[in-house]
Amino acid sequence: MDYRTSRQELNVSEGEYENKFYSSNTRLKVFLIIAVSVALGIGIGILIGYVGIKKESVSSSNTIQDGVFLPGVADTIIKDADPEISDIIINGINQSNIRTYLRNLSVTPHIAGTPEDYTQAHMLQEFWKEAGLDDAVLTSYDILLSYPSENVSNKLFMHDKNGNVVFESPDRDAILTEHENQTVPFPYHAYSGKGTVTGPLVYVNYARVEDFQLLENMDINVSLCIVIARHGKIGRSSKVANAQERGAIGVVLYTDPADYNAGGHADVYPDSWWIPPTATQMGSIFSGTGDPLTPGYPASESAYRYKESEVDLPRIPVIPVSYGTIQHFIGNLSGNPAPNSWTGALNITYRIGTGISNSTWNATLRVVTYNAIKTTYNAFGIIHGSVEPDRYVLLGNHRDSWVFGAIDPSSGTAVMMEISRLMASLTRTGRWRPRRTIIFCSWGSEEFALIGSTEWIEETIKQLDRRAVAYINLDIAVTGNYSVRSLGSPPLHRAMHSAAKKVPNPDPAEISAGRKTVYDTWLKRRPWHNSNTNETYDKPLIPIVGAGSDYATFQMYAGIPCADFRYDYDLVGKNLAFYPLYHTGYETFYAVDKLVDPGFVLHATVGKLSGELLRSLADSMILPFNITEYSEVLQLYTDNLWYGYQKEINTSGIDFEHLRKAVRFFSDESVTFHISVSNLNKNDPIAVRRVNDQLMETERVFLEPQGLPGRHLIRHLTQSTTIHSSVSGPSFPGLVDTLTEYKNNMADNKSLQNLKLHYSVVVHAVQSAAYSIRDVTRFIRKSVGQVL
Repeated sequence: MDYRTSRQELNVSEGEYENKFYSSNTRLKVFLIIAVSVALGIGIGILIGYVGIKKESVSSSNTIQDGVFLPGVADTIIKDADPEISDIIINGINQSNIRTYLRNLSVTPHIAGTPEDYTQAHMLQEFWKEAGLDDAVLTSYDILLSYPSENVSNKLFMHDKNGNVVFESPDRDAILTEHENQTVPFPYHAYSGKGTVTGPLVYVNYARVEDFQLLENMDINVSLCIVIARHGKIGRSSKVANAQERGAIGVVLYTDPADYNAGGHADVYPDSWWIPPTATQMGSIFSGTGDPLTPGYPASESAYRYKESEVDLPRIPVIPVSYGTIQHFIGNLSGNPAPNSWTGALNITYRIGTGISNSTWNATLRVVTYNAIKTTYNAFGIIHGSVEPDRYVLLGNHRDSWVFGAIDPSSGTAVMMEISRLMASLTRTGRWRPRRTIIFCSWGSEEFALIGSTEWIEETIKQLDRRAVAYINLDIAVTGNYSVRSLGSPPLHRAMHSAAKKVPNPDPAEISAGRKTVYDTWLKRRPWHNSNTNETYDKPLIPIVGAGSDYATFQMYAGIPCADFRYDYDLVGKNLAFYPLYHTGYETFYAVDKLVDPGFVLHATVGKLSGELLRSLADSMILPFNITEYSEVLQLYTDNLWYGYQKEINTSGIDFEHLRKAVRFFSDESVTFHISVSNLNKNDPIAVRRVNDQLMETERVFLEPQGLPGRHLIRHLTQSTTIHSSVSGPSFPGLVDTLTEYKNNMADNKSLQNLKLHYSVVVHAVQSAAYSIRDVTRFIRKSVGQVL
């Protein structure tokens, strides 16, 4: 558009235009005056801004010098965490609030996929909104769940030759206090095969491979039999799979007092926390992780779903019973007395044989459990980060339970609610906002197969891979008063130590002994001990997180560092598979309030530990990860592998020095890296971001895209569980498995090939981890073996 056209469109004539505006000379003078004034104003403004920013940035921290000039950028970007917030969080956790939350959460059973479960999800969403979090949302998935019949109970019968019932399992656990009621579901194991089977009974101890091997050595065949196994040593799904592989037609699982009552205490619930003879432990027997019908992908509306017949669900019926029930069956078995290692604490003779002592009697197992597509919900409460909103620190717990769930999971949920309330109050009043985004997570359907967390990770993995800093789990807050029990990824070990050193010791006797912090008692009672060298290290034990809760998929699939704090019981001298009331109808508010943690002091302590770790991860300018700690763990793994599998390593022909050199390389680079971090110019936000990216990347480097051998959805090369138990302590899981399989099949070329292939994958990953923490311009390897 030219000049004339513009004037014509404005409907102004030539003469009118000239009369209305100044002459050209006058206009030029005015323009010059205005231009000079504007330039002068901008210059003065920049000078004032520079001086102001410079002064504020220098005075904001004693560790920050020589500020940078960032027009329009808030000083918070180069400001480290406010140390006062740590004290506010530790002192602000309210144990009375936690008690109130738990009482409300454990009133009724809330199995995944039920209306009661949704009610709790919605309640949490509203709680977070009212508390003042920036956002609170629900996310749903349609998944395969499993339920008992509402009208017909699962049963184990003993009957005579005429079909007359001699004894049968009860419909439900007995009501022992006012805190139990008949709203509880019939006892069942999720995803059990459905049907009625009749056959001889066989006791198989823990149903491990070695237990079945002993039976085979004694010419006892479990094919077409109903096997009885006690909980403990291995997971439920493995017990069922082992029995099913050997032709069993049904499985009965029970809790023996030897494993859940420390040998058989007489004072049981409700007089103590020891399991009573009427308690039935429920749980899932699906061996996978996530929705069974959509493995590896989220169970969204558009997802392809396999048929039930196409996935690895148990085919045979399985039922849980109490030890008060099972003694009527085991006590009537035929055969020779079982060895001591097979003998539990029931007042009967444990026997190994096939069938019942009265040869005319038999057993029938009836299971009417069914599978159904149901909707599960995850609930999220979000506090937006002030500087790095695209970096997420997550704290979560599952919501669903088998019955009342006052310990598992609601003790953790109650603690999470209190942490979120306190942090929301700080952001709402303007006192504090974390540098990074905090996400509180309430997972649905964890008990079935870690489904809620797994589906969400599968849905958001592309975002989490770049943005997730760490995940803190709060599944079970308290099971005893002895000491902290922690699980964690190596990069978080030092941060976990630091949090524990800040939290006051809740035990007056320990304080009197000079141990004033949680860390002091933790170190005293649970030091890290190397059984191979008989060395005890000057730091507390932190095992890998494993597969037992929602941290599993975060760690083993997504490579996101995880931590988990719990106050636990004394394990020394006690043969306890887990806390006695686990997954029973007696896991009530009464049990927690009167027996486990009266006063909720320990729940508050776990809240302080988890809250302080959350604050540190979300608010520290430099992420509180320590890579030298990781290198020490890898050195331990390497030594453990050599101690336990030296013969197999030598026989296989793999050069073990490659792994040793890679670990030394990683160790050297970790030291250099942390020296560079200590000298970092914290006033350079680009440098800070670069270092934090390197810290976040370290754990991801150990992800193997194709998965571990035989497990394509388990991807972490150092922090995953094993298929076979290590004979020499924790080590590289895939190497433990491939070495064990090679040991058992040395004549099989395939097992040797799998071992050599996976060994090369592990060595490469350790080398890559070393390169990832080098100076970002020096990651290219020279062809002669040196590094630029």
